[in-house]
Amino acid sequence: MTKASGCGLLPVGMTDVLPPFINGESETVEKVTAVFESFGYQRVSPPLLEFEETLLSEKYGDLSTQTFRLTDAVSGKIMGLRADMTPQIGRIAVTRLNKEPRPLRLAYSGHVVRMFPTQLNPARQILQVGAELIGTDCAKADAEIILLAAEALEKAGVRDFVFDLNLPTLFPALCAAYGIDRDDREKMTAFLNQKDFSAAEVVLETTNRKAREAKSVFISLFQAFGEYERVLDLLKSLSLPEEAAAERGRLFEVVSMLKREKPDLALTIDVLENRGFEYHCGICFSVFSKRSDHELGRGGRYIAGVAGALCEPAVGVTLFMSDILSVLEKKENKTRVYVPFSVPFHQTAALREEGYVTVCGVRPGEREEARRLSCSCIYIGGKVQPL
Repeated sequence: MTKASGCGLLPVGMTDVLPPFINGESETVEKVTAVFESFGYQRVSPPLLEFEETLLSEKYGDLSTQTFRLTDAVSGKIMGLRADMTPQIGRIAVTRLNKEPRPLRLAYSGHVVRMFPTQLNPARQILQVGAELIGTDCAKADAEIILLAAEALEKAGVRDFVFDLNLPTLFPALCAAYGIDRDDREKMTAFLNQKDFSAAEVVLETTNRKAREAKSVFISLFQAFGEYERVLDLLKSLSLPEEAAAERGRLFEVVSMLKREKPDLALTIDVLENRGFEYHCGICFSVFSKRSDHELGRGGRYIAGVAGALCEPAVGVTLFMSDILSVLEKKENKTRVYVPFSVPFHQTAALREEGYVTVCGVRPGEREEARRLSCSCIYIGGKVQPL
């Protein structure tokens, strides 16, 4: 026996979920998925493994470096272990469920596995719960997904969360409109992701004259993050090219719907944030909590589909359950009642109906045995008594 096997050593980023935490995880997943179902989202369950060619289409190329691969012993083809479930839901929608009426509402829950941890999150096995609205491209669909996620978080018991709205397509639209070449665009994107606006401005100064003449627009956008009303006022004052103006208009429309439907929803905006939204093509968002440094979830607009099949507009949200559980208030566990060896099984049913957890003895012994099995009460003489 090796040292690793003897102590149960696990790979980096992999964790056993033990009692009582697993109980809270299961309950929270059910609460979230119940909200999704109440909005008309039907559950689906894709497999852990798929052929690489369907799991990693060009649309989701950024997931390629995070995907474990292995050879299928049956077909001899390369398979991938899913690193995200959204592409799988898109595949199901445009293949298995392509005849279903649109818009199609699907929900899911399951684990994904990633090759590398991130600086902010060391976990490599992640429990996701999500919902996807497929087959429509409108502001109301974008707003529905955000409101759906907000209700799910509230029902799960999360407090003090905030939605940070992003427009990852705005900066590429500006680069195209002002003729900024690919190399300069990539440099500026890297600096913007680091919030190094001075360095991004230096790159801007070396681009073509048309882009330099629009410097004031870029400088303003570099400050377009934070409290949503301030950012909207800033955006409203800018003269933008047609495509970028359309993106701005969609953002205004979605925010207006959100505040009308849920005035107390906490919103911030960061229009140039792009990290993690590589395959998205419209308004996106991340969910944060004051009680955590990690994202509780993220989502946004994308194109659902696989190579060789019809592609459809879609918008969705993925919630990260481990991070959500970390911000929930700890609940007291149900009372564990020890039932002595001599008590018949049928007598314990009434106790469970009353909300107790019954631990039946498998050998003689009463109070000492109850304490050994971590029970706080014991069933004696037809009554539950504290130890």
